[in-house]
Amino acid sequence: MKKRDILFILFGIIFTIFAAKLYNVLKPEPVHYYSDNIRLINLNDEILKQRANAIVLASQKVSPSVVSITVIQTKIVATSPFFSPFADEFFRDFFRDFTPEYYTKKKIKNLGSGVIISADGYILTNEHVISSATDINITLPDGRQFKGEIIASDHSHDLALLKIDAKDLPYAELGISGDLMIGEWVIALGNPFGFLLEDTRPTVTVGVISALNRSIKSTQDDRIFKNMIQTDAAINPGNSGGPLVNILGQVIGINTAIFSSGGGSEGIGFAQPINDVKKFIKETKKFGKVRIPWIGLWVQDITQEIAESMGIGTSGVLVNHIDIGSSAQESGIKEGDRIIFVNDNAITSVSDWNRFVSNVFVDDQLDIKLFRKRKSIKASLLVKEFRQSVEDEKSTGVYGIYVENINYRLKKQYNLRYNEGVVVMKVEPNGIGKKLGLRPGDVVLQIGKVRVRNKKDFQKAFQTSRDINFIIDRNGMIVQLYLGQ
Repeated sequence: MKKRDILFILFGIIFTIFAAKLYNVLKPEPVHYYSDNIRLINLNDEILKQRANAIVLASQKVSPSVVSITVIQTKIVATSPFFSPFADEFFRDFFRDFTPEYYTKKKIKNLGSGVIISADGYILTNEHVISSATDINITLPDGRQFKGEIIASDHSHDLALLKIDAKDLPYAELGISGDLMIGEWVIALGNPFGFLLEDTRPTVTVGVISALNRSIKSTQDDRIFKNMIQTDAAINPGNSGGPLVNILGQVIGINTAIFSSGGGSEGIGFAQPINDVKKFIKETKKFGKVRIPWIGLWVQDITQEIAESMGIGTSGVLVNHIDIGSSAQESGIKEGDRIIFVNDNAITSVSDWNRFVSNVFVDDQLDIKLFRKRKSIKASLLVKEFRQSVEDEKSTGVYGIYVENINYRLKKQYNLRYNEGVVVMKVEPNGIGKKLGLRPGDVVLQIGKVRVRNKKDFQKAFQTSRDINFIIDRNGMIVQLYLGQ
């Protein structure tokens, strides 16, 4: 063998050994997920992070502040004058104006939810959850129970502020509802069916915002809700008063109503925007009630015929009446003006106007853009509180019922069909009117055997009637209220 061949062989052996060592240094280490404890722990952590998504974190943030509310209510229940086989819906509707139903008191148990909004025990819920309550019990998610006190409630807004005697409570963060987007994720929390599930912790349902600025009429009573948030997150019986929460764990609405043919959730639920609810909280904490706002401005839609006869455009709404002494009169607004914008909200119809003013409170400032013929004008006004005259309060306060003679303003406000009579303006909590079930906006037609056409008749009826029973008109339906024993 030649010397050159021997050198090639030695060089090959040395290169092979060097390449083998280099491979061992650079080759990747095998990953043993099921044998390497460190790698297994890291994998579990990663899976846990994926499970604890934003919805889970938001639910965990809010859940400790969601309470269950159990109340005993005294409600007015209708009793039909017809008996089987005639006591069906057709006969009741047909003969209602001739033989009105009797209304009697009955104690029932009601369930709902609420949300703690401050560490010192303020709780927000729906008015219909605690309406006519004689006993209110609040149960926290940790099982603690408290007696609830009603600070304030308002029928038209269907909101109530409660208080429990406790400190250092977990409370929910109130968000903003002015920038909500259709399609964004939301979470509904509450206690459906109360304790039938034998668990004091709230349940969680998830959906999206389906629509905004919805107007709906309650199927249970005479309430009309405006500017509502619509969601497909399931809102079931007992969820009323619970929070609707965004992905950040902030309350953006209060669950209030559902649209359902069978009583359960069908993916059409409604919540009150938290921006409107905040105004209610501020008002009731300061005054213990919702003061009645008075703008003093009444509008109508502009038809093509009206526009042509007045020589104006069809956009906006037409001012057709101004109350004397109102903020509207003081601001310089006149009958015949055409309102286009209020606080940068476009007003194209009476529905737009009603939706806006339904959430106006006393001391709110309204910046109005209008046209007077073809001239653009800006007007600002501060909403006043509606007050009855001293004479009115003296004449009716002793009975716990405050009434006013029907006038133009009240006809417009309550959509009344009568030119004479008295309208219930306020009912004292412990008076006869509350026991009967009277509500603001009811038109009193008769007390006992006395036909009521004005406040003098109203006073006379209490002096001459032995039996306390009223015949009233409530939203076009004639009913009889009877104070049972």
